[in-house]
Amino acid sequence: MKRAICIGECMVELRPAGEDLYRRGFAGDVYNTAVYLKRSDPALDVQFATVTGADPLSQAMRRAWAGEGVGDALAATDPGGRPGLYMIELDPRGERSFRYWRGESAARGWARTLAARIRNGALDRASLVYLSGISLAILTPEDRALALELVAELKSRGSLIAFDPNLRPALWGDLRPARAAFEAMAPLADILLPSQQDLETLFGDADIEWMAQRLQELGAAEFAITAEAQGCLVHRGRSEFITAPRVETVVDTSGAGDSFNGAYLAARLANRSPADAARSGLALAAYVVTQTGAIAAEQPDGPFADA
Repeated sequence: MKRAICIGECMVELRPAGEDLYRRGFAGDVYNTAVYLKRSDPALDVQFATVTGADPLSQAMRRAWAGEGVGDALAATDPGGRPGLYMIELDPRGERSFRYWRGESAARGWARTLAARIRNGALDRASLVYLSGISLAILTPEDRALALELVAELKSRGSLIAFDPNLRPALWGDLRPARAAFEAMAPLADILLPSQQDLETLFGDADIEWMAQRLQELGAAEFAITAEAQGCLVHRGRSEFITAPRVETVVDTSGAGDSFNGAYLAARLANRSPADAARSGLALAAYVVTQTGAIAAEQPDGPFADA
């Protein structure tokens, strides 16, 4: 059985459920991708590597993972820790904004906590290791340097590395460390999954073809640059633009990029071509934006991989 390990943060999510009402869930960019990976290919062993507290909310969070088939064998526990929390607010077009409370999130210590496990080979059986810019942004500069060392070690041991920069400027404060982290990850990642907006903000590139050229110059062999409702530019050896399915009504864009990543990576682990993987990712994202919350209800008509 192939194993995919997703490293990052899961948070308590409060999403709109009516006027002045919010529904609690559990989400976070890397965790969302882990869920969509598992839904896209139920045969995958998907593990979530992070740190949680031992409090009731953290326990409920882990039960939610289990309900999605995402394992916690690689998730450490900090008895004094607690989960972060975020609230989604939507505008009339379904575009979302977030408010965060994550200062005491246990997941901020993942690099230090998981370093010994990684160096002792606990993650060596992974076919895929996935993390994001948020996984790095929540760390201290010292822990971020350690995280990059750990990723390089995992790559040297044969794991496929996938990375989505998922830029959140407010988390970084200054774009210089964000840019440095991306430039360090680009040659380490076997698959890069940036958005057009990420690259425009990081480098000022306005043209997707120039973005593709930049990624190749940074050492990226395979990438998919998502361009919101237009589709994505996928590259491995050559570049091809894949058009996204038309969506009549967008309800909530939360989790759209994460769902693309999950379906894309599941398809690539199944040895489908990058172009086919991009089509699966775009089809799933087109469904997810018609649902509320970062973790959409399962499609009624079959596996996500067949979307």
